[in-house]
Amino acid sequence: MPKVSDAHLAARREQVLQAAWACFSDNGFHATTMADVIARSGLSAGAVYRYFTGKADLIRATADRALGAVGPTLAAILAADEAIAPVDAVDRILETLERVLLSEPTDISRVAMMAWAESLSAEDIHAITNSAMTTLRHSLVQVAARARDAGRLPPEADAAVVAQVMMSLVVGWVVQRNIAGVVHREQYVAGIRSMLRT
Repeated sequence: MPKVSDAHLAARREQVLQAAWACFSDNGFHATTMADVIARSGLSAGAVYRYFTGKADLIRATADRALGAVGPTLAAILAADEAIAPVDAVDRILETLERVLLSEPTDISRVAMMAWAESLSAEDIHAITNSAMTTLRHSLVQVAARARDAGRLPPEADAAVVAQVMMSLVVGWVVQRNIAGVVHREQYVAGIRSMLRT
């Protein structure tokens, strides 16, 4: 029997993930069952469970996709010769998220919000969302510390607290985008800059 290629396995895994996101987006996280995902994917139950053992695994993969997109952006910010201001870092993160969200057939920011809500009552989902946010915030602390040391923040600024605010600006954009309607990134960031100038 010929060996299945890595590319084939990756494609099938992506097929399941896209099916899950579509189900979550249409029906909500809680109401979606693995049977729904299996039916939407067009694959057998055995094929689906080969890649994901349950909804928590699907949420973990969603978090990994978002972090995988933002990770290189943060790495580039931290590797640059010159430190950038926190608002510029937020802008670049949102630009990356916007590009990723628009490139997917299903807006995964909707799935992220459902996972955040589910994490309030489900420990396994909370562990995943907490880990993803902690990872992102840790990088933001480094960005803020570099900005402070370069004179782009007051010398007494607490990098950890600045990172919390940066995280809130990123999450706030996602929340408003899904609940209040489209929030244009350029206008959103311009609003942040206006506040900082007052």
